[in-house]
Amino acid sequence: MASVDKILEKFGQGAELSEKEIDYLRGYQESIEDVLEVMGSDGAEAKISAMPEAASGGLAIVVGHTKKAPGATGVKPVGMSEYPWNSDLAKKIKTAAEAKDIACKIFFRDDIGISGAYKMVEKWGPACVVELHFNAANGKATGTETLYDDKTTGSKAWAEALNKAIVKVLGLKNRGLLERDPGDRGYGSVSAIKIPTALIEPFFGDNPGDAKVAEANKDALAEAIAETAASLIKSA
Repeated sequence: MASVDKILEKFGQGAELSEKEIDYLRGYQESIEDVLEVMGSDGAEAKISAMPEAASGGLAIVVGHTKKAPGATGVKPVGMSEYPWNSDLAKKIKTAAEAKDIACKIFFRDDIGISGAYKMVEKWGPACVVELHFNAANGKATGTETLYDDKTTGSKAWAEALNKAIVKVLGLKNRGLLERDPGDRGYGSVSAIKIPTALIEPFFGDNPGDAKVAEANKDALAEAIAETAASLIKSA
């Protein structure tokens, strides 16, 4: 992959960027935003320390991005960025999970960044973790993909089960699983703790067709994620 400077130079010359180049820039941007989020906050460590230890064995939901840096913006009918759309999805998943007698807690990266959020997740002690996002590229890309770190036991199976469930609900192109390595977008999330973790990108928010499908099936998407978690937890 070319450096950020080379990609920006290419863009400045009017050339169309590839999906991989856009993905790389988004990952670079998120890394910077995460550092600035922590540096600009007061009492981040105190907030992390205040999280009581537990042994939930349930589902942890991490909402991607922050209020200050809310991620990609989805076109109508999504009509908002990742952070608010997925904050609402997280509430729907939590309601669905608890209806199945699965403990569920929502975590945010505001003020504490990726590492801080996952420290809090680890203290809560879930059986599995899902981080919520949606994708964006050139307005034409479509489909569902799920990120994971193969070095964490159970993460691939969890990611595969989630990806399968999401594709079944949304019916979009199956872009499959993306194993993350250091430097890849999402690596900091999926490698943060030794608990099965997956980062989902169910659709491309800048694609009108994907946005329409996602908004129409949001409740079903939440139910599918909760059911997948329940199946994993109850079979353990």
